[in-house]
Amino acid sequence: MNGPVLRKTASGVLAFLLLFYVGYQVYRMHYSPVRTEPVSYFTASDSVQTTVVAIRKETLLTSPAKGVADYVIQPGDRVSKGGVIAKIYETEEQVSAQRRLEDADRAIAQLQNLQKPGSTYSFNADSSNERICLKLTGLLQSVNAGDLSQVSDGKSGLLDLLNERQIGTGKEKDFNVRIKALQAQRDALAARAANPVGSIVSPAAGYFIQSTDGMENAFDISRVTSITCDRIRQLESAKKSPVAGTVGKIDGDYDWYLVGIVPADRVVSFRQLDSGAAVSVRFPFVSGTSVSASVAAVNQKNSSSEAAVVLKCQDINSALAGIRRETAEISVRQYTGLRVNRKAIHYETLTKKVKGSGEKTAETKKEVEGVYVRHGTQLEFRQIVPEFSTDHYVVCNPNPDEGSLFTGQTVSLYDEVVVEGNDLYDGKVIQ
Repeated sequence: MNGPVLRKTASGVLAFLLLFYVGYQVYRMHYSPVRTEPVSYFTASDSVQTTVVAIRKETLLTSPAKGVADYVIQPGDRVSKGGVIAKIYETEEQVSAQRRLEDADRAIAQLQNLQKPGSTYSFNADSSNERICLKLTGLLQSVNAGDLSQVSDGKSGLLDLLNERQIGTGKEKDFNVRIKALQAQRDALAARAANPVGSIVSPAAGYFIQSTDGMENAFDISRVTSITCDRIRQLESAKKSPVAGTVGKIDGDYDWYLVGIVPADRVVSFRQLDSGAAVSVRFPFVSGTSVSASVAAVNQKNSSSEAAVVLKCQDINSALAGIRRETAEISVRQYTGLRVNRKAIHYETLTKKVKGSGEKTAETKKEVEGVYVRHGTQLEFRQIVPEFSTDHYVVCNPNPDEGSLFTGQTVSLYDEVVVEGNDLYDGKVIQ
């Protein structure tokens, strides 16, 4: 009795499974979910990271008298031959008193200038607020960037703007009380300060560098363009230590050099540069800013060996003035174009009719690199012309030559390219 019932139940289950399977296949044929990403403009760098050594034409500075040096210029500043670099005082207390005396004189002069008739005649509160915000933002940016050389000037400028606002808005009639207190402070400091016992002057025009490391004469700068990888390794491993009895040095040439070793597979990037072409060098552990340089030499034993790369620099600042051996990121070339996710790239074999001699046409087949773009409810295959690529994205030429396009059309800004989807083809209808 159970036999017919079981057979009937089994037949029903099989029929349901068959119907479900057919329905699922029909569903898959007509509906295939896709995920898209927009195309955007992007700038990428072809960079090489390596250790570099700075080579300069350096002259050590010594003090003509015993005592404490009070530097009147900042590291990285230019100085002329015979220019004063520092004044020498007998004690630290005299140096401290002299600096505070100069600060007091500066503050008194600022307040007196604000009290001159007509100094705030054209004062505008909105403009003042805007300038205060800009000055404060710049000060915070200098702190965040570690550029402490700009903090002192930024602080003084901000205080000047705040005092100007006090007078301009009428919150303060004058600064006479404050000026009187500063003058009393100045007189006390003047009694404690003393005349310098000597001064340090520059023996040559150039950049001032306050630190020494014992590598000032480690390599003859006149031979820098012929440096080898072995010699660079010796410089990298050399022990650094301050030179006793010195108070700094002068980089006597406005041109200075960075030398580093580049792996064999990256040497071609440097050799492809035009003569004198600029590269950008960033020191991630020193400063957030970049320095411009040009490739002065690429010294390589053979095509399969590593190379000694020589970069010529001219720009310098307080952060760069003290570097000797540092990790550098050298940006050889920048590419600006359309950024496309690597997941979106497909290779399709396309057929194109080409006119031959006379009225005859011939079919040409070619494997084309491209992406599927969502256009309404349909997909369109569009060719791309990559100029730079990483493991995650490619930067494509937004305006390639017509001759380089087999399809006649490439991607455009804000196109929605498919990064996930199955059974993709040109003209496919999607939901």
